Amino acid sequence: MKHLAAAAIVALLAGGCTARPAPVQAPPALPAAAPCAITVTFGSYAMGIDRGAFEAVEKLLARDKGVAGSEQKRWGREGEVTICVQAKSNADAARLFGEIKKLFPAKPRGPLTVETLAGARFEAGATP
Repeated sequence: MKHLAAAAIVALLAGGCTARPAPVQAPPALPAAAPCAITVTFGSYAMGIDRGAFEAVEKLLARDKGVAGSEQKRWGREGEVTICVQAKSNADAARLFGEIKKLFPAKPRGPLTVETLAGARFEAGATP
């Protein structure tokens, strides 16, 4: 029995087996993520973001029926964050832009920006 196993190993090493493993294929490419219908950015002047405005925007996005989804991307050491919002329609995006804009204080703790994919943009505290 041991002799047969040794003979099989020798045959494999000598190229007696011509079967080759199937080539490894790359997984299919994932579809590109949809662009943000609304982008909300919370910046900082070395003292953290405007937490009150951030929490108000989070609450709005959580309860509004026009929001298809949202994702937060943290990018700074002081809580800086950008929120990418997917709206269910262009009308929802336009309405949400106005609602978010209302939540920004006139004198924010740090730079706050809301903009739409359609090109509308508002910066809190910016002079017109």
